Amino acid sequence: MMESATTSRLLVNANETTQSTADTCMKSIRMDLFVHVSLIPAVLITVLLSYVQRRASLLKTTDKLPLSKKFGIVVPVNFISSYSNRWSFGAACGATATTVFLLFFNEYSNYFNFTAPPWAKALVYLLSALEVAMDYYPFFACLSTENRILGSSLGFCYAVCWFCVQLADMFECQKITQASTILLLTPVPSLVCCLFLIGRFLHILVKTMLALRRPEEKQEHEEPLLPKHLTHYLNYLLKGFPEIDSKRCWLKQKIYTFDPSFKFPTRMIVTAVLCLICLYNFFLVDLFVSPKAVKGLEHWALITINLSYENRTIWVLNLLKDSWFYATFPAAFTSVIYILHLLSCYRKQMKKLYKGTSDISRQSKPPVILAASIRYTGNQIAYLLWGYFLLHILFFLISLMITFWFIIPIQEGRGIIILQGLGYTVLGIVIMVGVIVIQILASQFFFLQDKINPKDKSKPLAINNRRAFQNFSYFFMFYSAILGFGACLIRIMLNVFLGSWLLARIDRPLFPRGYEGADMGYSTWIGMLLVDFHHTNPVALSFCHLLLHDLSTSKQLKSTDALHDCKKKQRKIKWHLAYTLINNPVLILSRKQHNCSSSSLSLRQQMLERIRICAVHSHFHKQTLALADNDTEASTTESLDHYFC
Repeated sequence: MMESATTSRLLVNANETTQSTADTCMKSIRMDLFVHVSLIPAVLITVLLSYVQRRASLLKTTDKLPLSKKFGIVVPVNFISSYSNRWSFGAACGATATTVFLLFFNEYSNYFNFTAPPWAKALVYLLSALEVAMDYYPFFACLSTENRILGSSLGFCYAVCWFCVQLADMFECQKITQASTILLLTPVPSLVCCLFLIGRFLHILVKTMLALRRPEEKQEHEEPLLPKHLTHYLNYLLKGFPEIDSKRCWLKQKIYTFDPSFKFPTRMIVTAVLCLICLYNFFLVDLFVSPKAVKGLEHWALITINLSYENRTIWVLNLLKDSWFYATFPAAFTSVIYILHLLSCYRKQMKKLYKGTSDISRQSKPPVILAASIRYTGNQIAYLLWGYFLLHILFFLISLMITFWFIIPIQEGRGIIILQGLGYTVLGIVIMVGVIVIQILASQFFFLQDKINPKDKSKPLAINNRRAFQNFSYFFMFYSAILGFGACLIRIMLNVFLGSWLLARIDRPLFPRGYEGADMGYSTWIGMLLVDFHHTNPVALSFCHLLLHDLSTSKQLKSTDALHDCKKKQRKIKWHLAYTLINNPVLILSRKQHNCSSSSLSLRQQMLERIRICAVHSHFHKQTLALADNDTEASTTESLDHYFC
């Protein structure tokens, strides 16, 4: 009978698998092939944007290759000191989230469609990640380029292409079932981000075209060295920070308070968006995979377990399935709270660094710190997903403990026994805590000396009644040994619980003081904070801003002074030239300007020029002859004039 039941179940499973394989259809769009083909337009767009990007200086190869100052380096996104277009870059990263998330699963494991040896799998994943990064590079480059018209046009076309292909792939060959509904919801965040980018590129294009028609409304795209919120911080630093209003609403007091002197950089916005989307995808995958895992476990249990325990096994499996399902939601909710709390911790610690009150010490070398900041966003996503998984297991175990220790015994009529055991446990804990409280009270009232000053808050750490203290310590030494076993067990349980609970929070070290460097997640967080602090310090940026402002003003003053001196010198030279030519009109015909143009003058024009020179010379000498005392000199000059004319 047992064999017939198991064979019938195997036949049912076989029929389900054959039916599922028969219902599959061939898609017209292969996403893995589309990702490979997308490299061609991505590279072309990147080269074109690099061509229009101006370089600050010429290269040594400019004399060999006539590149002038073109083909500059395109910066996709400024993670450190960028505060504009933050949500646009967040949407661009959100568009990549689903593709990057699928790299972890089997359909994208053979990413380059070839079988790699086991030692080369890490290299395959590295190349896959670089290929995906190149595929989505135009989104970031088109947002950050200085040529707004070209960047917005190319970005709009590229985003529309990705949106249409992903939308067609999502709805093709799908049947309305529970599993297909979960799979349909997976790429929704990426599609929403692509749609946001399409609207953003269109907005940039229209705004730039209108600005070209109205030049007075043009805006500079380069970010200032000292942002506006850091200017507010400097004003508060000089004039004093505003007092906290005690009449604020509960939401502002407990959850979030707007601060005009602080603004999250692009890196934190991008990290928060990626964490939310990856957590959403992981949550859907959890809902999709868990029923299949339970079904496989049920099939294995029915084969291996005796038939007399079949009903009991099915009941236990259903209980496990329900416990795992209901543990999903508090784990996801806690992970979302962690993401929001991450932003709050970043703001608090950056403010402490600005004020100089932070206890963060730079123990590593600058290259290690900078490399840690590079790894931050990716590590934060990985730690969040692992933290969600451990939280899921933790809530699952808690639900099982509550079910098997309380709910099931109460349903079976053993509630009094459970209450009795719970009472014994609580009594032991109360006795243990009571002994500790007695030790504290005895130390306070009998074994410490009185206050030196009545205004002191506490007694000094000086022992009084030494004989009684030594006897008290002796008798409690044996009980403390017994108490230590329970305290050690509580410590182990708390370490496991808090370690699993706080795994996703890399802003806190899991290791004790002195071993923080072994925690790679915490080291990544510290490196990111230090890099952001050194590049966004308001005092340092204001100092550099003042230096650059003084340098630009001094250059302007020097340029105006030089222009004034140049004009004065030109006027002096022209006056000397006019005086020389009036005294020596023959030199007019010998000037370079006159010689260059004399070949094109006709004979009549040359005669008119000679008559004009004679007239000027005769008019000048009429004035000089009236004042001349020497007649011979005048006659000589007159003869020369006659000869010249």
